[in-house]
Amino acid sequence: ERRLCYVGITRAKKKVYLVRAFRRNLMGLSTVNNPSRFLKDIPASLVKNSGNSFGQNRYHEERPLKSDMYAWERNIPAPVAAPAGDLPNLKAGDRVKHAQFGRGMVISCKPVKNDSEIVVAFPDLGIKRLLLSFARLEKVE
Repeated sequence: ERRLCYVGITRAKKKVYLVRAFRRNLMGLSTVNNPSRFLKDIPASLVKNSGNSFGQNRYHEERPLKSDMYAWERNIPAPVAAPAGDLPNLKAGDRVKHAQFGRGMVISCKPVKNDSEIVVAFPDLGIKRLLLSFARLEKVE
């Protein structure tokens, strides 16, 4: 990693701009990214910190922040679990259909608290881990 950082910086002709995403969202989880540890190796005399440009870009001076920008401020309805009687009895090898992911094959099933974790392989999307009560899977022949 250190070598990649070094090569990237030394290829710059006059200036190099180092940027980072302060916060990233992945699979619905928000995480804060720390700056690279390699930045500490650069002498302070060579660094000009331009500060935080959140909400700005080169075309507009400033974008107004929207009140619904943050997930914790949104009113997101909680997912509704399917009634226990409506859940299909699934086992490895069963073919299923999901409203969003399409058709797939069950790889494994295991009990988790009052639910079941179903691992399904979807041809175009890869492997997904789903809770049976929320997944709304339909068994297909």
